Parts: sequence; structure tokens; C-alpha cells
Amino acid sequence: MKRNFLLASLLAATAAVAGQYDEPWSIITVDTLKSTDPNLRKVIVNRVDDFTVTDNRAVVGPGPHKVVLDLPPRRGFHQATQYELPLETKPCTRYYVAARLDSPALQTWTPVVRSEERIGECEAKFKLARAR
Repeated sequence: MKRNFLLASLLAATAAVAGQYDEPWSIITVDTLKSTDPNLRKVIVNRVDDFTVTDNRAVVGPGPHKVVLDLPPRRGFHQATQYELPLETKPCTRYYVAARLDSPALQTWTPVVRSEERIGECEAKFKLARAR
């Protein structure tokens, strides 16, 4: 009986050690680069798949995700606005998200993926070929 309990404990501990980097991953993060486009603004990554994001960066598995983005209040506006971006992520890819204003004078905007890049560490770990 003791042996079965120890074996079960060992299996549970092994499962608990398995983390988000044990399989190919994707990263959703904010785009911090300045843009020459006056209608492109920095956003806050609020939630991904109903899990709160605390540092504007979410590590997720490949596949479909619901990304909730906030555009902080800016000059002339006193309330943040929020939109949901459906995003199909690919393995070993980092996505930089931003907001595209419909007009600087309006509160309306559209969430966009400004750019994406391959994650070399992930590709090397899982020996994934780069798509050209």
C-alpha cells in the first residue's frame, strides 16, 4: 500500500513539474516600438482565454485564442476601451499586438497584430523547420 502511495505521489510531482515550455509555444505581447503611423497606439494585454495577464505578455500553446486588449485613456478621453482579438497562433511565433485608431479624434479602434517573429529558442528545442 505504501509503495502505491509513493508511486502515485511521484507521478503527481512529475506532472506538476511539466510546464508551458515543454511543448512548442507562442507568445502574445505588446508592441513597444514607436510608429510613424499616428493612428497606431500601444495597448495593454488584459486577458488571454479568460486568464488575466499581469505583465503584458502571455505564453500560450499554438491554436485559437481570445485576446482581450485595452487602449488606455489618452488626451481628450477619460475612459479606457476594450476589444477582443481572435488570434490563431502558430508554434514558436511571437505576436506583437497594437491598436489602430479609426481617427485620432474618435474613441473607436481596431486591435491588430502589428508584426510577428519566429522564436529561435523554441524552434531549436523542438527542431521545427523555419517557414520561408
